[in-house]
Amino acid sequence: MQTGLDILSSNHELRVHWLKRVVASVVDLAIVTAPISLALLMKGSIDDPYLVGLASGAGLFLYSALLEGLFGRTWGKRLMGLRVVSLGDKGSFLQATIRSVPKFFWYIFLPIDTLAGLATLGDPRQRWSDKVSKTTVVAMRLPHKDKRPRSMQRTSETSTK
Repeated sequence: MQTGLDILSSNHELRVHWLKRVVASVVDLAIVTAPISLALLMKGSIDDPYLVGLASGAGLFLYSALLEGLFGRTWGKRLMGLRVVSLGDKGSFLQATIRSVPKFFWYIFLPIDTLAGLATLGDPRQRWSDKVSKTTVVAMRLPHKDKRPRSMQRTSETSTK
């Protein structure tokens, strides 16, 4: 059996999936850290890297756990057409909380969590915390869009009636 790292080198769809997840993470990080950094700047504490790291990590953890627990996706995932799904019953806040723990120290544990997930056997779309929480991230199915010119769409709709 192959690990996610083995599959990643030869599977274009998997590389696109992980690229979307990275972009979604960067978007989420910007959404969370911008207001936190601004607040710390106004307070005069922006020069303390430990405070900035802890505050942004706590913010990212809460943001991810709440949005994924309520809606199954963050704004970054929504933008990239991704959703967190449970591999068992209906998704829960506990699952969202477990998979969000590495985001508390996002600058250290999130890359390690991702590599650990890819280095193990199983679903190559899962981070290690996804495996623990029994969740995975999937692409959302978008509604089919008819690419024919509008005049052709009306003609075929009326001809079938």
